[in-house]
Amino acid sequence: MSGLEETNIAVVRRYFDGCNSGKLEDLLPTLAPDVVHYFLPPGFPTIHGAEHLARYWSKFKVTGRPLWRIDEIIGQGDRVVSEWSCLWNSPEAGRQVMSRGTEWSIVRDSLITEVRAYF
Repeated sequence: MSGLEETNIAVVRRYFDGCNSGKLEDLLPTLAPDVVHYFLPPGFPTIHGAEHLARYWSKFKVTGRPLWRIDEIIGQGDRVVSEWSCLWNSPEAGRQVMSRGTEWSIVRDSLITEVRAYF
């Protein structure tokens, strides 16, 4: 693995750490200003912009109290693929649930520019 790939994987790991903390100051340094986050499931809108995405995860931290974990992660060039699990409080289920998924991230200049989430 090249130094670039190690750096890009570290950025994605810090992003997940920020999702766990819900703190804007943890999330924003990992995101390009014009980042785009796509969600596969219908009903989840595409999110544009670092501030918007960081606030989205900050709000989810308060409402869902998620605990994210990266189960597997690999990088090649500017691409990082992570398989994750997330234990969170589902208001619909009235209890904690486990969600699993994968994300394809593009990292340029040590900032995430795009995320495609499948879960």
